[in-house]
Amino acid sequence: MWEKLKEWRMAGADLTPTERREVLEELFVFGKDNQLPFYKRMAYLLIVSTIIACCGLMADSAAVVIGAMLVAPMMRPVMISAAAITLGWSHYLYQALVLTLTMALSAVGIAALFAQLSPQLIEIPGQVMARTEPTFFDLVIALAAGSGGAYTMTHKESSAIPGVAMAVALLPPLASTGILLVFQENDLALKAFILFFTNFAAMVLAATLTFLYLGISPRKTRTRSARSIRNYLTAFFLLVVGVSIPLYFFSTEVWYDATYKANQTEELQAWLKENELLIDAVQIDEEQRIIFLELLGPNPPLSVETLHNELKRAYFVRTGLEAKPFSIQVLWTQTAEFSWPPVSMDIADERVLEQDYTAGLLGYTWYWVGTQYANGDWLRPKATHIRSYSISPKADASVELNTHCAQGRGSYELSQEDLSTTFDTAVADDCETSKIDSRFITDLNNAINVEIEGDHMILRLGSDIGVMHFQSVLPQ
Repeated sequence: MWEKLKEWRMAGADLTPTERREVLEELFVFGKDNQLPFYKRMAYLLIVSTIIACCGLMADSAAVVIGAMLVAPMMRPVMISAAAITLGWSHYLYQALVLTLTMALSAVGIAALFAQLSPQLIEIPGQVMARTEPTFFDLVIALAAGSGGAYTMTHKESSAIPGVAMAVALLPPLASTGILLVFQENDLALKAFILFFTNFAAMVLAATLTFLYLGISPRKTRTRSARSIRNYLTAFFLLVVGVSIPLYFFSTEVWYDATYKANQTEELQAWLKENELLIDAVQIDEEQRIIFLELLGPNPPLSVETLHNELKRAYFVRTGLEAKPFSIQVLWTQTAEFSWPPVSMDIADERVLEQDYTAGLLGYTWYWVGTQYANGDWLRPKATHIRSYSISPKADASVELNTHCAQGRGSYELSQEDLSTTFDTAVADDCETSKIDSRFITDLNNAINVEIEGDHMILRLGSDIGVMHFQSVLPQ
């Protein structure tokens, strides 16, 4: 197979000696007198382009970041490395790799210093975060760009070089790494650096194969340096393959993240539709087994218990096994929708008469299960006292109230789903549960909305401070 690779070039594609000399003179720096000006030029362009990139990243400006990519001198060491492998010039390859590493570390250092001296940012800009999610597509782009860069170098298509430089982000990931280190986001900084390393390794491999194909090295050179070329190609091939495996799995996480999975869950979608809610964001904590939902909608998600039960039931139907314990935490943001001109009276009447909980509320004793407040805290009766807290609405608009420490009677007003209750029952201060009892009564006086589903009742508290949960039937 290697014998075929040695002869892999376009028919008659070997460059003429003049063409080959021009390409090599453009790529390599020959003579000690020329090296110092070359390194000075590379250092100046690196500093300028890194500063431009930092400004674009921290200002969250994609246009400025693109400008930095055009100025950055990072394409040169990539092409030198590929050409050195093709020609079997180990000395120049090592020089190019050392130059690349020096430039990479310098760019990270310059970016970190710039971020340290800049005004403090409240949050990490989106342009920086965009460099922390390397995917399989980035690897494919780098391979294509490396091949395109090698082609333009041998065919003097100088107008195409800016396009290649823009296609593969070599400098922005390095600048992002330095910025993220200042933010002390070490894991994200590592991902940004992995993006740079992925692009560099893939471009060198693709450019080397393209140079071989186009015949930048004479046939005698390919024959004489076959073993060296093969070893270097194998090394970069293994690097690219090694990087592609974690990139593929990370791509799967990005493409099929928690939000995607949530949108594919029929039970969740049905619950969202029933409650007139939309998903803003989803996170899943696998270790703690917690589903975090950020939801948008006109009404608060009062029936989270229903969703929890539906997801457990769906898991059992799908696997035949009981789901391991998990919890759902919801952050709800209220939305409102207005229009003009007003809707017709008939439609308005349908909206007003949509819910009527009068029949479901009366004739039952509702036992308090607990109250969850907007900050996520719960207030619950002690397990031994759960049957001590209850309300029993009557047809005459009165309510019997029971707590562990007191009994009393109040009143209520119910209009469709709108509810208000009034209690003036006093709780003795020397009772062991006086604080729980007092808060229970206070929350009842703050109820503004009721929702009943089967044997479960939810009272929504004013100012959206929380919800109270009641059951008409408690487990024995």
